[in-house]
Amino acid sequence: MNNTTGRFGLADRAAATHPGTALSSRESAIAFVIDAVESTGAATRNDFDIDRIVTTAHELADDWDLQTLTPDTFWRIAAGCIRY
Repeated sequence: MNNTTGRFGLADRAAATHPGTALSSRESAIAFVIDAVESTGAATRNDFDIDRIVTTAHELADDWDLQTLTPDTFWRIAAGCIRY
């Protein structure tokens, strides 16, 4: 069982925002990443290469459930995918 407490806390919101997506699918991973990068209001999805974040994180986690990554790992991936 994956506990969302203490992680990003965004998966539940992504599931509510995108109810048609499967629990662990590429679509749910994309929704998760978009919610994570936009959560602080400091950036938008257009500031990041979302597809590259999802692909890299998926390869590292070997799962579409990106909550299995630690927040530090996720944000290191995202930092490498900022569009300039």
